[in-house]
Amino acid sequence: MSGKLSGMETVTVRELQKNLKGALLRVQRGATLRVTRRRKAVAQLAPVPASAPAKPWPDLKARAEGVLGPRVLRRGAADELLDGRGDR
Repeated sequence: MSGKLSGMETVTVRELQKNLKGALLRVQRGATLRVTRRRKAVAQLAPVPASAPAKPWPDLKARAEGVLGPRVLRRGAADELLDGRGDR
């Protein structure tokens, strides 16, 4: 790893090309790297903000009961067929 890449926040395009894997590891760990070409900043590599955890699936059976009452809880023909085939 080059001296600039290992200890500084600025890296040249050439150094980045030579050691992209090392630079990406540093960014993954939280570092922000400024990429320069001919001593002018041209890009910045920063970690992607953490996304929110996925929401759980809604309980559709409970929602249907709330809206329509217990009449929607009857088993349908598809349920009978799946049970008969052993798919469940």
